[in-house]
Amino acid sequence: MPAWLHPWFAEARLNAVRGDVWWHGRAARAAALALATPWLLRLSGEQGAALAAAVPRLIAQQPLPFALIALALGHAAARGRLVALDEHLRLGWWAAAPIDPRRGTWTLIVLAALGAAAAALLAALALRGCGGEAAVRRSASLIVAGSVAAGVVLGLLSSLRHRRHPTRRLREGARQPLFGLAWLDDARLPHVSDWQRREALLRWRRGGRAWMIGAVLLAMPGGTGLATGAGVLAIAVALAWFSLVAQACAVAARAADELLAATPRPADALARAAWRYPAFAYACAAACAGGGALLLSLNWRALPLLWGLLALTALPLLPAWRRRGAQAVP
Repeated sequence: MPAWLHPWFAEARLNAVRGDVWWHGRAARAAALALATPWLLRLSGEQGAALAAAVPRLIAQQPLPFALIALALGHAAARGRLVALDEHLRLGWWAAAPIDPRRGTWTLIVLAALGAAAAALLAALALRGCGGEAAVRRSASLIVAGSVAAGVVLGLLSSLRHRRHPTRRLREGARQPLFGLAWLDDARLPHVSDWQRREALLRWRRGGRAWMIGAVLLAMPGGTGLATGAGVLAIAVALAWFSLVAQACAVAARAADELLAATPRPADALARAAWRYPAFAYACAAACAGGGALLLSLNWRALPLLWGLLALTALPLLPAWRRRGAQAVP
């Protein structure tokens, strides 16, 4: 590694060889979702293919809303990850190492550049999968790539400013659910599903995934009909809400596994208790997305593809359901 970079890069390389990388899971899920969506739309029939082909044309014809969306996404993604890494380098176990602080700054800059390049390539591949004219796709790719790069630069500047002015959340928010779902609790681990539900509720009430719904509303053309707009919004809300629920359930399941690591329990006890609320949430989200598909008058073949796309957002739950740390009992 160059002398002006933080030795964290060497650690990241070792983690990559071992298969344990801090960005691997989210990056892979985001890439898979972005690349699979246009192909799923094109496979769903003529209406889905027309909808996919219309995306690059809309971006080229109305660049401002899509540029703002890409800029906001680039800023949010870059700021969150760079702030977390910067705090890890300055306050984690690397803080005891005699390393020049400028090496950490250069590390953030290099990672921001690599992230912007990867996001631009991903956007180009996703737009290529949408189909349509090549010139229109190139124009749309330039708009998205430039906006993402600008957002990443702003996120980098914001993460560097965070060193001097760190923000602290003073209020956690209300965790009391609107409806009681005690029948979802498992008999042996009765509070795991309630923990998952409260974690998801807290993240949703904090505004989690609101950017996804706002992006859909901002990108919707002005002459969109009421039924079409309601259908698109229903699908967007289902995807946004269930992706947040899946992430929150995975976090709660890992925390429960660590908390109960020293307690004797059956090997599959946590997995049995942790699937109940996500399965119920998936059924609710699938019903909402199905209602949106009906409002859009999509072909019947679009429903399985739409539900499959919804299931892709549940990938964070797979590693969380693995048994770790606890001693199995017969």
